[in-house]
Amino acid sequence: MFNLPFCYRCRVVDPCSVLLREAADELAVHYQTAYKWVVSGALPATMVRGRYVIDRGDLAEFARRRDAPVAPRVRISARRPERLDKAADRLYAALVAGQELVVRQIAVALIEKGVPLATVLQDAVSPALRRIGADWSAGDSAIWVEHRASAIVERLLGHLRSEPRGRRRGTVVVAAVAGDLHNLPSAMAAAALRADNWAVQHLGSDMPAGEILRFCAENDVDLAVITVTTAGLAPTAEHTAHELRAAGIATLIGGSGHTLDELQNEARAAVSATSPL
Repeated sequence: MFNLPFCYRCRVVDPCSVLLREAADELAVHYQTAYKWVVSGALPATMVRGRYVIDRGDLAEFARRRDAPVAPRVRISARRPERLDKAADRLYAALVAGQELVVRQIAVALIEKGVPLATVLQDAVSPALRRIGADWSAGDSAIWVEHRASAIVERLLGHLRSEPRGRRRGTVVVAAVAGDLHNLPSAMAAAALRADNWAVQHLGSDMPAGEILRFCAENDVDLAVITVTTAGLAPTAEHTAHELRAAGIATLIGGSGHTLDELQNEARAAVSATSPL
């Protein structure tokens, strides 16, 4: 007679085995996380009458491997910045050629190697886009090349969208000022803040100050980030920021020369400064 880990009559798991949900509890993870480990083969399990059953010995071994210390992944940006330069060159070539899948593969590979999303955007994607813009300004490429590249990067941001676990730092609204039709800078800012554990409301481009104020009044907003891409719109950005601050909303202006790393740090500082002691 086979030694099954499950009693068909009373549907009780053998003492030497546990059901998947119980295993998830013992590992202190969500059921779906344990399920993914089983499906991937990382956590051995047996299917009995539609339910996964795990041998306690296998569970203990999995827990031991999971808790074993591992060396931290080296952030490429800190140790090997030249790789980001090469990635920017490859992204430039792929964007010019309209090779969207290649663009995605390059960006995903960097993130999988430990490069933060904000660093990928500011040190690899942005240089490639600036180079394409310079080509157009010099008359070396058509405007559709730049527009197509921007559209590819916008879709890339959607693919790379992250939802970090844990308590959010607060709620931030991100928008480009009225008259600024460029959506990509605000989209990058939104992506960097979301990766830094903010709840982000992205309103897009060409947003009048009054509409941003109205949104903040109707929603529980901790911080506003407004972007501006041309010097001619700087007064509009300052006016918008003044209106928001007068309404008691911490506000940052992002534009040329500001990095996403700086934005993340300034956003934390801005909200900390307005938080009650």
